[in-house]
Amino acid sequence: MDMASRRKNARGLSGAVTALILVIASVIIALVVVGFAFGLFGAFTGQGTVTQVGTATLSASTLTLTVTLKNTGASTQVTGVLINGNSGSVSGMTTISAGVNTYTITISIGSISTTLSGLVGSTISLTLILSNGETVTVSAIVTS
Repeated sequence: MDMASRRKNARGLSGAVTALILVIASVIIALVVVGFAFGLFGAFTGQGTVTQVGTATLSASTLTLTVTLKNTGASTQVTGVLINGNSGSVSGMTTISAGVNTYTITISIGSISTTLSGLVGSTISLTLILSNGETVTVSAIVTS
């Protein structure tokens, strides 16, 4: 048997099987790209996210925020706060550890306590500024 007839009789992958393999590979690559683009693979990214869990309270008299936060990344610290466009600081170092934990954060902002006194019982939105550059929007019920 010569080489030409041997090559002619050799069987390979059909065109349909080859096309199917290429389509499956393309779909897998697309899913991986979308997963990384939208942060679905949190374990592979360096920075996690901090989100509020449940209901928070903000005392109008002492400016003390009690909030439960969920951190999916490395520990970070609260460095500042924004309430109604007013920038403020936090007393002491509040470190947000990985997992779900409840924190008591004392806020220091000029004369915002008089404004908050009129909002007792209502829900306000405030923003916590973290040391990793992230911000967390917190909804809190104002208490007396």
